Amino acid sequence: MNYETINSALMHKFPELAPRFEEQFNAWNSKDIPAHCFLGDSLNVYLVELLRKNHDKNQIKKIFEFYECLAYSEDERVRDLLQVTLLEYLWDEKVVYENALQYMLPKTFQINSSIGAYIRMPF
Repeated sequence: MNYETINSALMHKFPELAPRFEEQFNAWNSKDIPAHCFLGDSLNVYLVELLRKNHDKNQIKKIFEFYECLAYSEDERVRDLLQVTLLEYLWDEKVVYENALQYMLPKTFQINSSIGAYIRMPF
């Protein structure tokens, strides 16, 4: 997966999020949305909702499996997107962060751990 194909990969992997994707297309008035905006505005909000309640464990696991694929991408822009756009977002709320740690796979966990070098825990 590379930066140019990540939006379509997300839509293919998570068709159940189609209404959220449509909202983004309508807001941008285009289907050509930068990946950091598309994933940040659609996937981040959805995952945080799930992690606050920690109830749909299968869906949360599916998202973190997607994150692990991003973590292994050869495209540095994809790994940067994972770190800066997706994982940093999880550091804002204690319950979200602590629940997220339970689902992180090894490479994602490694990238997430590097964030501590430049972000202090807000809680």
